[in-house]
Amino acid sequence: QSPINMDAILLADLAADYATKVDVFVLNNNAANKRGILNVTGINAVTYTDASPTVAELYPKVADAIQQVHTNRFMPPTKIFMHPRRWAWFLAATDTSGRPLVTPYAAMNAAGAFGGVASEGLVGELQGLPVYVDPNIPINLGAGTNEDRIIVAKADDAILFEGNPRAEAFRETKADQLSVLLRFYNYVALHSERYPKAISVIAGTGLITTVAGTAGSAGSSGDGGAASMALLNSPSGLSVASNGDLY
Repeated sequence: QSPINMDAILLADLAADYATKVDVFVLNNNAANKRGILNVTGINAVTYTDASPTVAELYPKVADAIQQVHTNRFMPPTKIFMHPRRWAWFLAATDTSGRPLVTPYAAMNAAGAFGGVASEGLVGELQGLPVYVDPNIPINLGAGTNEDRIIVAKADDAILFEGNPRAEAFRETKADQLSVLLRFYNYVALHSERYPKAISVIAGTGLITTVAGTAGSAGSSGDGGAASMALLNSPSGLSVASNGDLY
């Protein structure tokens, strides 16, 4: 008899997978009457196009996204959502003196405030709104399939209905195989199209995902550090090794 409760471990894994699928559904579903936030028709579209994007250029786009909710919904937005990579890009940005633009506490001339470390959830503040990161926000959008999105929304205008999750174990179903069938399920419904103008989405080539190199800067340095902070001189391509490493 194992001292480890495997049913509890496996059902917890199923619950985590269910939560991921619900998150993806809320963000990116594209079916009539249950569209995810990114596919709602008539939202406030803000475009940021730039081959060498900077925080300084993106900052007014965020302000535009905020004001469009004010102007078109007649009520203030409540939250900003972005991919963890986009927030990390904000955190990595510095001014001409090497000082970070997003600081642990709001300071003079800071673009935002850094509130904590999380892969999903509240991480800080930008232009007076709390910033939440979500790794399920797509990063393969746009013509180059390398863009992410930033969502500014009055979040309580989108309603998610959920039943009570059910977790079940069936020992008899596969008894002839000495196996147990585990099932975790629930019923959900999404109403995200009540007020399309409560949602602003920032999109465009300025929201590309940088794998390696520093946009707008050439050089030959960065060994041992983050690939996205390295300086490259005339890069010509990418290669993927059999183990998944990118070169």
